[in-house]
Amino acid sequence: MRHIRCLICLLAVFLLTSTTCEAAGNWVQSSTINLRVEASAADLGNILNKSVNKDLFKGQGSFGTSVEILRAGPIAVTASNDFVNLSIPVQLTFGYGMFTTGPLKTDLRFKAKINVMPDWRLKTELYYTGLSDGLSNSLRLGMITINPKSLVESVTLPVQRLLAPIIDSKLNDTVRLRDKIAPLWQDAFTPVLVDKNFNAWLKLSPEKIVMSPLSAANNWLRVSIGLVTAAEIIIGPKPVSLPARPLPQIQQLANFDNQFHIQLVANIFFSDLVTALNPILLNQTFGDEKKITIRSFNLKSDEGKLVISLVSTGDFDGELTLVAKPVYNPQSNSLTFDNIDFDTRNAGFFVGVGGWLFNGTIRNVIKEKLNATIADQLVSARLKASAALARIQLADHVELSGTVKSLSLGEAVVAADRLSLQVTAQGESGISLK
Repeated sequence: MRHIRCLICLLAVFLLTSTTCEAAGNWVQSSTINLRVEASAADLGNILNKSVNKDLFKGQGSFGTSVEILRAGPIAVTASNDFVNLSIPVQLTFGYGMFTTGPLKTDLRFKAKINVMPDWRLKTELYYTGLSDGLSNSLRLGMITINPKSLVESVTLPVQRLLAPIIDSKLNDTVRLRDKIAPLWQDAFTPVLVDKNFNAWLKLSPEKIVMSPLSAANNWLRVSIGLVTAAEIIIGPKPVSLPARPLPQIQQLANFDNQFHIQLVANIFFSDLVTALNPILLNQTFGDEKKITIRSFNLKSDEGKLVISLVSTGDFDGELTLVAKPVYNPQSNSLTFDNIDFDTRNAGFFVGVGGWLFNGTIRNVIKEKLNATIADQLVSARLKASAALARIQLADHVELSGTVKSLSLGEAVVAADRLSLQVTAQGESGISLK
């Protein structure tokens, strides 16, 4: 059915938004498209090992001692509890006057909190958390006894001051968050052709960008960035692009999700219902002792009801009219034609001698087929919309993917040539950078 196929294609691209199409009053509500950015702790470790020099500290410690700290191996990086944990193997040398210790080995341990600033730059807060085991509590150095652990801890602040800007600089150079998001933001102002068969264009109106706090867990760093936008589907020539605005600052939110709730009007045209009813009505015979055969029929609307006009031959020759009204049940999330009755306003002689038809099977057959047609098309719409949304190319290296989890119905309106259903699609959508 061509109109149902059109509905399915449009539904797939509606999954970006929470919107109602023109027939429902041109109301467009904003939704959030989710972009997830992630990096492994191992990736961060590779960055740091290439960036942190061998010399970490050389200077004065307490009690007139000198302290030298050299990096002595690869930095181990893990991520948990929203912190990045660093373990730096070092070689320590202490001096006092003419006396110098031999090289001592330990690990300096830090934890880092990485934040994304409103201007898109990453900022690191670094904290010293202690040493690994292996250093003694006391060591003879010439005429004095020193505590190696205390001496190291007295100079960790300069080490922190050295490491933090290096981590900041290299993270920003590597992640380049602003450079990744800016093209996506700019491209969002240009309409995208999402179905060439129906010349359907997705037109976004970006409003702002929101972001969740950066999480660090299970050796992964993740942040969710949400593009808040209104959207509409336009059929026909390519719409005029909106003027692109500069990339805004990030608005931090405690959390947000990529759930969407799309409201739209789904149209099932009478011509498609006729196609569905043809096999069960046209040239079919109904009745037991008395019988009629349906030779032709048509559908129309009258005062918000679906009118089915049947031309029959047999024990009744003439036109029969049935009236059906769609009923929405919010408890079962169903739309059915529960009340299908003969219109007796102009029945004339039929009322007197043809009452046997009122309790016949023809009403039940029509009712069951109408109900099944609506149910089948909605199931098909959900499955095909999910398949269509599996991958939509929005721009170079930018893909939209999503899944329709459910469709729920609302009120139905019988218009001049169609049945218009209020449909809400629910699911998830997100953007990936390839």
